Amino acid sequence: MQFALLISVLIALLLSAFLLLTHVQSFFRIKSGELIEATETATLQILKSLEENNISQDTLVVKESDQTKKMIANYHGVWTKVFSEITVRNQKITKTAFIGSAFQEKSPNLYLANTNSPLVVVGNTRLEGNSYLPKQGVKAGNISGHYYQGSGLYYGNVFQSKEILPKLDDYWISYITSLTKGILIREKNSIALAGDLKNSFNKPYKIVYSPSSIVLGDEKIAGNVIIQSDTKIVVHPTTLLENTLLVAPHIIINDGVKGNIQIVASKKIEIGKNCHLSYPSSITLFDQTKTPKMSNSSSLQNREINFVIGKNTLIEGSVIYLPIQTKKQDRIKTNLKIEPGTEIIGEIYCQGNIEFQGTIRGSLYTKQCIANQSGSIYLNHIYNGKILINPIPDYAGLPFVNSKNKIAKWLY
Repeated sequence: MQFALLISVLIALLLSAFLLLTHVQSFFRIKSGELIEATETATLQILKSLEENNISQDTLVVKESDQTKKMIANYHGVWTKVFSEITVRNQKITKTAFIGSAFQEKSPNLYLANTNSPLVVVGNTRLEGNSYLPKQGVKAGNISGHYYQGSGLYYGNVFQSKEILPKLDDYWISYITSLTKGILIREKNSIALAGDLKNSFNKPYKIVYSPSSIVLGDEKIAGNVIIQSDTKIVVHPTTLLENTLLVAPHIIINDGVKGNIQIVASKKIEIGKNCHLSYPSSITLFDQTKTPKMSNSSSLQNREINFVIGKNTLIEGSVIYLPIQTKKQDRIKTNLKIEPGTEIIGEIYCQGNIEFQGTIRGSLYTKQCIANQSGSIYLNHIYNGKILINPIPDYAGLPFVNSKNKIAKWLY
């Protein structure tokens, strides 16, 4: 009798364990299915946002059956940061991405504003893709006996440009203006500079702020971290930066720096030699310096250049020069200089005069090209500069008005 009772108890325990195991497996299968569905929904929510250009600090909240959807889109440097969150039964799934405007069939590889002056190509200059040029077109020229070496003046299509460059989003320009004025400097987000800083883009930003100069040496900084100074930031090659945003009036990137960086300055940017800023990096000079009155042309020629990218540097992303005084620019002052051997894979947007002898694989938008050679200034000349097709088919870039968007990078 006792043996029979023991067997009955064992059988009951085994059945109970089997039922419990079945229930647990069913519970986790349902939960896993919900989490997989929530992950797909969070991703889909960001992909759907590519069709829209709504940048807002407000959080969009939508409740559907057992899901709560949240989404917020705002600027982070040059890129639009889109945050998507799905809540299912107290479980949260988040996705974050940088997005930018997509390259279209007729997107410019070169857009030179129409200043009623032809573009002159000299030396080993090469123009590929879609060139938007003044109505006077393009012609070959020479500088100090160096003639144009190409078999054709351009290799692609030519369209007539307008007097102004394609317009960047006003909200982005307002954001950059506010950023240089310290709108993100808030006590609740402030942290001290440390040797190892990490912060997920699924969390609110953290900011390292100082009214004096900040020098980055052996620090490792990754994620949603902003470094801001009221005077100057200096980055040494021993610093490891990943998706870090730097904001200061004057920013110096020393020779040999490697990383993924976004830079916003209001007075001066110096990028050294042999640097590699990987995609999606960006360098923006929102030039707030006032143009001094000059007495003669020689003093104009000797004027310091506030935005220089050194030799043999590779930048994957966007380079932007925007002056605060758009109507009173010097006609012969170099606003952005790119040294020989430097390569930009992405876009350059220069609301002023650019001098470059490097290579641009992507797009150049500029008011005027300029060449300083043999003690003379040559307007609307490109000397040994190359504008080639972007090798990245899904490149996402600058926030142009009424542009279609693509994912630039999925964040963590």
